[in-house]
Amino acid sequence: MHPDAFTQLRPFAYHLTARANLPGIERSRRIDPAATIFARANRPDLLRTRRRGMTGFAVGADKVIIRDQDPLHAGNCALTDGYSFEDLVELLNSFVYFWPGTAKGPNDYGRRHFARYAMAEDAVVIRVPTASLFAANPTLTPHASAYNSGSPRCVNGRKSPRSPDTFHPFPDFPHTPGKVIELTFNAPVTLPWQAVEVTTPHDWI
Repeated sequence: MHPDAFTQLRPFAYHLTARANLPGIERSRRIDPAATIFARANRPDLLRTRRRGMTGFAVGADKVIIRDQDPLHAGNCALTDGYSFEDLVELLNSFVYFWPGTAKGPNDYGRRHFARYAMAEDAVVIRVPTASLFAANPTLTPHASAYNSGSPRCVNGRKSPRSPDTFHPFPDFPHTPGKVIELTFNAPVTLPWQAVEVTTPHDWI
């Protein structure tokens, strides 16, 4: 899958975060994976443990709030041989997530995600043009997932597959751009702040 083809279909990317995180994001103009935040906070215990409820702690002068992993149920995951649930949690913590979409809003998965948290927390949505996001991160390879990776489902007795290949680098994604559920990066992501819009979840549900 070529980034240009994806950008044409999904010209905007949406990221949900707690409002308390916004000052630090605006100052650094960067979104870090949870794993990076845990390392800076000296909290290695969080890297491979499923988070129940919101997790807040200090990182330098900032208070950071990390969202829960309540929808991540081990019983709904079909893990590949030799791949543990703890391995999956660590993998999920290693990425920054965006919901792909258009000017009208994110995909349906993103809208449902926003609706889940709109009432439960004081959250904001960072919207950025996909092309600008790629241009601001020329050394990062975007990844794509064909699933809502953190919310596996069991449908008609079939569990949702999870493995080290849950996230494919764009050149290796085996589907069309329309099959991308999550746009992700496995490193801190620079935001082209001049192109960023900050809205609320209620604007997109």
